[in-house]
Amino acid sequence: MGKLIKVAFVDFEPGFEPEKSLLYRMLLHNYQVELSKEPDYLFYSNYGERHLHYDCVRIFYTRENITPDFNFCDYAIALDYLTLGDRYFRFPAYYLDRETFAQMNDKTYFTSDNIRSKGCFCGFHYEAEADTPERNLFFDRLSEYRAVESGGALRNTLEGVVSEKQPFLANCKFSIAFEECSQPGYTSPVLMEAFAAQTIPIYWGNPFIGREFNTQAFVNCHDFRSWSEVIDAVRRIDQNDELYLKMMRTPALTGPERDIDRMEENLLAFLSSIFERPLERAYRRSRAVARNTFEKRARIKGVLYRISPWGLLEIVKSLLMKRR
Repeated sequence: MGKLIKVAFVDFEPGFEPEKSLLYRMLLHNYQVELSKEPDYLFYSNYGERHLHYDCVRIFYTRENITPDFNFCDYAIALDYLTLGDRYFRFPAYYLDRETFAQMNDKTYFTSDNIRSKGCFCGFHYEAEADTPERNLFFDRLSEYRAVESGGALRNTLEGVVSEKQPFLANCKFSIAFEECSQPGYTSPVLMEAFAAQTIPIYWGNPFIGREFNTQAFVNCHDFRSWSEVIDAVRRIDQNDELYLKMMRTPALTGPERDIDRMEENLLAFLSSIFERPLERAYRRSRAVARNTFEKRARIKGVLYRISPWGLLEIVKSLLMKRR
């Protein structure tokens, strides 16, 4: 067994259980892990400000479109394309679902018979609160060419909400895979899920998505100058079975990103580089007076937010989640 490390997890989403997280399981490969109220290392996320009250090594982790603030953290694991020495590691959320990731990479069996089995032109499955203007506009524009079926609460075209997204999309030739917003590095699992359902995704979001995914396997809206050009490309693929089949057989990932084991090994190496150095040398955030004053202000803002109507509402939601 490796050395003992004392850690804590705070400010994660309601219902988060540290022992079930990938981070915790990664640490168990090399260390004895103690969940402590007085940790030497703190993992925190973007759902609160409790991390500001821990004077230890802080490691920020997020799956959301949030850029780490290195005034508050010593290290970060997030989605932005950043270079900050040994303080930052990029780890997209699609690596957290091994089963769906494997389904995405299994594209060898698709045949012409599979095309004919598709009962729907294009699928769309989003919750009502996921109301993105670009997503809604494209839904309307593509529907002018052929009907798009929505199985989610947003723009629902069926008799009700379809509870299981993957089987619904699997019946469709194409699927609209739009992020909440367009931000370099922000790649959620939405593209992976569309691939895993054996559809051709129509993707909008990360303008540099080609750094991760093979743009020959899907319709990348960022390769076109207008929505009209995107729809023209979809029309060409829809009306040409040979082209459709070629794209369906093209690997979604071709680079090192395809090796999920390697990506997890890289994450473990990043974490080990933190825990293997002496504790006093693991601190990286500034100890300057100005930075300390900045953090004190953040603590005060956090208190004011918690007693505001929005903060109290979040507390109630969190309590309800715990009761479930």
